[in-house]
Amino acid sequence: MKRVFLIAIGLVLLVAVEVGAVTYNAQQTEDEMIESIVNACSEMSSMKCDISQTRHIPLMEEPQKSSGTMIYIRPSRFCLNYTDPFEWKLKVDGDNVLTGTESADGDAGRLFKGISGMILGCMSGDMLKDKRTFRVSVTDTGSEWKALLFPQRRDMKKMFNHIELGFDPQTRLLKRLTMEEAGGGSTEILISNVRLNGDYEAEW
Repeated sequence: MKRVFLIAIGLVLLVAVEVGAVTYNAQQTEDEMIESIVNACSEMSSMKCDISQTRHIPLMEEPQKSSGTMIYIRPSRFCLNYTDPFEWKLKVDGDNVLTGTESADGDAGRLFKGISGMILGCMSGDMLKDKRTFRVSVTDTGSEWKALLFPQRRDMKKMFNHIELGFDPQTRLLKRLTMEEAGGGSTEILISNVRLNGDYEAEW
C-alpha cells in the first residue's frame, strides 16, 4: 500500500511539473513579445491595407471619422490615402512630409511629422525598442498584444501623453494605433484587409 501511495504521489508531481512547464512556455515574456514583433516586421518589405480612423477633438461632441487605404514601403515610406468623407492624402518619405501636394510646415507640420514618425516606428517595430524615446510596456490580452508607450523626450511629451498599439497575436503585425495627444485629443487608426509584400510603387 505504501509503495502504491508513493507511486501515486510521484505521478501527481510529474503531472504538476509538466503542466507548469507548458504554462511557462505558453506565456512569453515582454522582451520575447517585442523581439517577435520586430522580427515579423523585418520580414515585411511592403504592405497595403484598409484604414478606419476616428479622431476626437476637445469641445467637439461628435468624433471625426474617415477611412481609406495605407501603403507602406520599407524602410521609410508610407501613404495615407483618405477617400471618405473626402479625398485627402498624406505622403511620407523619410523626413519629408506632404499633405495633399504641399510640404507640411509650422505647428501642423510638426504634428504630422510626429504622427508620421509614430506610424513608421510602428510598422518597423523599432519604436518598441527605442528606450530613449519611450517607456514601453507590452502585455498579452488574449485578443491582441497591447503595447503602451509613454514619451520620454521633451518634444514628444509636448505632442503625446501616450500611445497605445495593438498587434495581432498570430501575425505579430500592427492592427491598431491609438495616439492620446497632450492637448486632450486622440486619434485611433484601425488596420484591416492587410496585403503583404506586393509591388505598390505605382500606387504610392
